[in-house]
Amino acid sequence: MKKKLTRKLTLGCFIGYIGCFTIANLFSGSRDISYNENRTLASAPSMELQHILSGRFDDDFEKWFSDQFVARDFWIELKAGIRRLSGAVENNDVYFARDGRLIQRFASYNEETLKTNAGIVNEFCEENGITGNVLLVPTAAWGAASELPAGAYDIDQADLINDAAELFAKQNFIRYTDYASPSPSLYFRTDHHWNEKGAYLGYEALADKVLHKQPNSFTYETVSTDFCGTMYSQSGAFWNSSDSICRIIPETPVETTVNYDGQYTENSIYSEKRLNEKDKYMYYTDGNHAYISIQTDADTNRKAVLIKDSYSHIMIPYLITEYSEITMIDLRYYHSPVSQLIEDKENTDLCFIYSLDNFCKDPNLAFLR
Repeated sequence: MKKKLTRKLTLGCFIGYIGCFTIANLFSGSRDISYNENRTLASAPSMELQHILSGRFDDDFEKWFSDQFVARDFWIELKAGIRRLSGAVENNDVYFARDGRLIQRFASYNEETLKTNAGIVNEFCEENGITGNVLLVPTAAWGAASELPAGAYDIDQADLINDAAELFAKQNFIRYTDYASPSPSLYFRTDHHWNEKGAYLGYEALADKVLHKQPNSFTYETVSTDFCGTMYSQSGAFWNSSDSICRIIPETPVETTVNYDGQYTENSIYSEKRLNEKDKYMYYTDGNHAYISIQTDADTNRKAVLIKDSYSHIMIPYLITEYSEITMIDLRYYHSPVSQLIEDKENTDLCFIYSLDNFCKDPNLAFLR
């Protein structure tokens, strides 16, 4: 008798718990965007009969219920906090590093994908009679390794760069590790990108190995102090303090005209409106676009075509001082012939600028063919 009563009470509490939260969800109002997670949230599923009978309703309802769960950010942060207090060194593949730093794990890579991508680049350069300049940037798991928690494990990115250099023997491979020593100061604390200091060393390497000159001088102006990056969103560690975003100012001013995707034009490489959004890294060249064309008044008569991921964006304030024209191509979205952009081979530098981990897994290099 007591067992039956206990079961009924347990079942009643469970049903009551689910019911209360369901009612709370219904009356709490829906959110379109999660600021902390930096993504769009699922909306309420359609109640049309056709949608219900199609079988999609159940999946859509589950996504909506999960995304619109009352106090969702609190529960995400609570889970991350409990994991940290229990001794876990990471959450969602993001390490809880020292000084509140959040670092993405880079514990493995697909060797075949790396070889395939390198082969695509080599083949493209050979077919077009041009030497590619390849800069693969190690991640914060290399730069801020001194801040990683005990028990953290990542691959040796310096060794991986050496392995990659052998795959690009016929190209101009730029070893970032020859110009930068591991330092947490080269990377954002809450984001996976390098910061203005790390990008400057990448520019210095490119100036040396590609342009064969000394780098130009710059000053820096802080334009935001509340940047919470991708690692902040992925980790659930919403208690962490934010990063700063800087405007990179050349010693000799450079005027620019920037065309995005052939659709609209701006007179600055900086997107001021992005400083009011969650992902403030998009301040640099307005985030991800298929095609960006930058015209400058730099008196160099040289062009650069960048096949890149988002690591290149914060390099642009440095590169506009070196090139009269810069074309940025993101192969996730750009599927037109890249060869048409490098017809003037004598005056064009073809550069491949990627984070090391992304180059080892990105399937979109196939669109370079």
